[in-house]
Amino acid sequence: MARRRIGNTFIRGIAVILVGLGVAACGDAPDAGTQITPPVPLSPTAGEIPEETFQATATISDGALDTDQFSGQVGTAFQLVITVDGAEHTLVIEELVAETAIAAEGETTIDFTVVGDPGPLDIMLDGERAGTFDRQTASGITDSESGLPDDG
Repeated sequence: MARRRIGNTFIRGIAVILVGLGVAACGDAPDAGTQITPPVPLSPTAGEIPEETFQATATISDGALDTDQFSGQVGTAFQLVITVDGAEHTLVIEELVAETAIAAEGETTIDFTVVGDPGPLDIMLDGERAGTFDRQTASGITDSESGLPDDG
């Protein structure tokens, strides 16, 4: 009789475990396999994540950008790595990057998504125009090269 009790208890234990696993498997648990990156500040494409990231480097020397011309295709991620001259600075890329502090030492990395209509944008360093960022279509054409009439 003792063997029968042990056998019934064992079977009941297994049944409880299987029912518990079945209930847990049917629940509305979130899919933890997908990682979502928050959108870049000033990006009107919240929720869209570019598949490619392009990187460029620049140096600030005597208050000016050394490499002052950059370009990126609309819809791509862009990473600008800046090495400085020993003084703190602020950098803005019109319509793409809000005022960002550049550290006095080492490198500062600025990540953003290229969004908007093709065309040139001003890069501002400490409130002064320091360069140009050229937004391009997927084919690499800017508004000024397309031959289309300008809206302005």
